[in-house]
Amino acid sequence: MYRDDVQRGDGDEAMIARAFVEGPAEEGLRLAYERWGGLVLALALRAMDRPDAEDVVQRTFVSAWRSRASYDPEAGPLGAWIVRIARRRIADHWRSAAVQHERAVAPEVLQGTLERPSTADVPDEVASAIAVEEALASIGEPQGTIVRMAVLEDRSAASIAEALDMPIGTVKSHLSRSLRRLRDRWEGAHAAHLA
Repeated sequence: MYRDDVQRGDGDEAMIARAFVEGPAEEGLRLAYERWGGLVLALALRAMDRPDAEDVVQRTFVSAWRSRASYDPEAGPLGAWIVRIARRRIADHWRSAAVQHERAVAPEVLQGTLERPSTADVPDEVASAIAVEEALASIGEPQGTIVRMAVLEDRSAASIAEALDMPIGTVKSHLSRSLRRLRDRWEGAHAAHLA
């Protein structure tokens, strides 16, 4: 029932959210995973290697499923809620890795590490990736998917139009408006940060 509605495009995200919260366990979880599993994996892959990223995806959807009763559609879309859970699972991974690393390091090695200048590249990259994914989730669909395919997958407008079964002009229009909205949002956030 839910799958047929989603395939027809009748309120894709709202239908998936309803299936996730109210539908049969198997169907709701499968629809949510099919829709946002790739996004969560892409986000995790920017922060860690593939085996760990796949583990984060699994833990994200297990957490989402177990806490689905706490999802509030009024607070935002299901995709953004799942991305927030993924952010916490990524942070948990880094905390766990740091704890394991600290336990496994001899005191003299740890002292040498602490005396060297630290680099925060990975956390900055993780924060940037999360900011990008949240921004993409906030622009809605199909715009978010079109921007992901164009920018992250480096696909042409013709390729995207064919994959999504849309007119190429519609794809180009969505892409242009979405990129402009994202640029304006980030310039505004950057100006507010500097103020």
